[in-house]
Amino acid sequence: MRVSNNIACSLNNHVKYLYGLLSVLTLISGMVIYLLFRNVNNMLLFSWLPKPEFLNTKLVQIKPSIFSDILLYNIPDTLWFLSAILFLRYLWFYKTKEQTVYILCFYGIGLVFEISQISEKVLGTFDWLDLLFMGIGAFVESLLYKKFILRRLA
Repeated sequence: MRVSNNIACSLNNHVKYLYGLLSVLTLISGMVIYLLFRNVNNMLLFSWLPKPEFLNTKLVQIKPSIFSDILLYNIPDTLWFLSAILFLRYLWFYKTKEQTVYILCFYGIGLVFEISQISEKVLGTFDWLDLLFMGIGAFVESLLYKKFILRRLA
């Protein structure tokens, strides 16, 4: 019995660290899309930090289409949103009630931030598709979490 508990704990720790790694990878993926395909002047990070000179131009030009618009404008926000959710799951991995509260609060913050972009005082551009894609990302992540992780932790 003790050996099986140690194995289960070890597997859970591996899954926890996988969440941390996935959080970093999704954050970096969203940043790479911006750095390669977009003008980073609208990137919130560079409103706080100085921007390197080479980032003043798009590094890769992409042919305009609905798919390129989704890749350029909606996917990065979705990846950043997903990164934060994964990070909260990593931080509160063994405390599912606290994890749920923090993630729900983050959903609210994300919604308020996106809607606040209607105002010119907030950097960025409001887009219904951002809300849709962030909602889809959060929904899929929560389904996968419930199906594969919660069963293991119970």
